Amino acid sequence: MTISASHDTQLRMFVAVAKCHSLRAAADAVGITQPALSRHIQSLELKLGHALFRRHGRGMQLTSDGEVLFRTVEPLLDALDESISHAAAHGPGWGLSLRIATVQTLIGHFIPSFSKELLRIYPQTRLSLQCDSSSHVVEMVLRGMADLGLTYSTDLSTTDLQSVALHEERLALYHCTKTDLSREAMSRLSELKLILPPRHFGVRRYVERVLGCPIRPSIECDSLELSLRMASISRSIALLPEHVPDDLIASCNLKRIILADIPPRRLVAFWRVQSRKPVVLDAAIDIAMRTRPAKQ
Repeated sequence: MTISASHDTQLRMFVAVAKCHSLRAAADAVGITQPALSRHIQSLELKLGHALFRRHGRGMQLTSDGEVLFRTVEPLLDALDESISHAAAHGPGWGLSLRIATVQTLIGHFIPSFSKELLRIYPQTRLSLQCDSSSHVVEMVLRGMADLGLTYSTDLSTTDLQSVALHEERLALYHCTKTDLSREAMSRLSELKLILPPRHFGVRRYVERVLGCPIRPSIECDSLELSLRMASISRSIALLPEHVPDDLIASCNLKRIILADIPPRRLVAFWRVQSRKPVVLDAAIDIAMRTRPAKQ
């Protein structure tokens, strides 16, 4: 039997009568009339198919079936009331969790702003953040290891996922301030000494698809920060999304050049179709749609 709101009310009325041993006393305790309380008890007995009380001159006495129901229901209702009180005392999001899988290029500019706003609304939510390549992010959501994925639309190719479009993101070159990149050199992108992630990363596949040829990077690196550090100590040039935090660029003494000739990629938030959504997922999706990177 599915417990509805009416069942919850009837069970609470039943517990009140069982504790008070009297319809009149129980009616006063729950704040309704005695006839209304009597109708609740009669309706519950009708649904269950057996009597729960024996009526006598001194009040209401539980039957054996009533005793079993009381011992089962009373601790459950107490636990439910305690949980509600605890949640109210601790604020929105208490006891909730959200597992997010994201491509690592978002951890510098998008994830902090997004997480800050989500925790402002649901301060007690337990967040789990996992960073990986785009293909692995998609796999984690498909396998139920993450509730929400953040990657690029070019990396989604399955009908088992539902997605919403977020902001667009261009690519940029990050190079040492001592290196002067001419327009001609930038036009021969595949010939530059590039720092790129391994081929299973979306940004690498996307650049190769746009250029129409594979790239042999000077350095392969799957870490955004390490790629920048390597660019700062070598003549190699890191190819990364444009929204790397300014303070990180400055700390590595690098310049950023936006690749205007390469079409931008669209960031998307996605989740499994026909899966039961965590309570905070809709709020997280709305926040992701409103979160914008700072202008460069």
